[in-house]
Amino acid sequence: MKINSSILTIIKGLFIGIANIIPGVSGGTMAVSVGAYDELIGAVNHVRKDWRKSAKTLAPYVIGAGIGIGLLSFVIEGAMATYPLATACLFLGLILGGVPTLWNKAKSYKVSWPEVLSFIIMAGTIVFMTFTKTSDGVSGPFSLDPISLFLLFVVGIIAAATMVIPGVSGSLVLILLGYYNRILETLSSFIRGVLSLNLQSTLDNFLPLLPFGIGVLLGIGLVAKLIEWLFERFPSITYAGIIGLVAASPVAIFHEISLASVTPLMILAAAIALAIGFYISMKLGEK
Repeated sequence: MKINSSILTIIKGLFIGIANIIPGVSGGTMAVSVGAYDELIGAVNHVRKDWRKSAKTLAPYVIGAGIGIGLLSFVIEGAMATYPLATACLFLGLILGGVPTLWNKAKSYKVSWPEVLSFIIMAGTIVFMTFTKTSDGVSGPFSLDPISLFLLFVVGIIAAATMVIPGVSGSLVLILLGYYNRILETLSSFIRGVLSLNLQSTLDNFLPLLPFGIGVLLGIGLVAKLIEWLFERFPSITYAGIIGLVAASPVAIFHEISLASVTPLMILAAAIALAIGFYISMKLGEK
């Protein structure tokens, strides 16, 4: 039974990892949808109090996320380029499948103006970010001077903070900052270097990823503390805000999907992908 539970947790981590590298898709939303968000926030916040328990909780999620980011990123990128509608619907299904679980947690709270305002502000933020996004056409290797490395550290903090918040796409924020393409290229080159045992390529690409990774860890820790505090002090308003973020996430996912040459077969494939994603997320959220 423990093995089965660990495998399910790794699968949840895998979906969270994949979501974090797809522009418009939120890793935080995916964590909410698969029923992992509260557990992850709690584990991160209690690392210093009980690091063994936190490490045991986080390990399968980290393994799954690592697989999703490191290996399946190539598959997902190809799927988004070749089958954009079906892939987008798969992610939409994964997000919508977690809505019943989220609603069951939130429905016991009274809805008043603060909750409505929280919902509107959070949903509006996602829509605004989506339609003001500019293309990240910057590519090429990073400079390794101290200022560039410090900026990578700061960008890591910002990206991680947005990755933790449901509905906000960390990848979309990296695009807004002009770092998405280069970080993805550097990560891909690093993975290829490791797989091909090319020590020089591995080292060259690891150096810029190191300050970014440290920034990511720091950002996750800081925002996790804030989220836990909000749930303790303002649970109904926080849940309303998260539901607003989740409700607006389809806008970000489908914003750049072209429907000009959609065929009936593509619509059928998209519907099947939506149903599969919904079912997987719903089942994972029950565990």
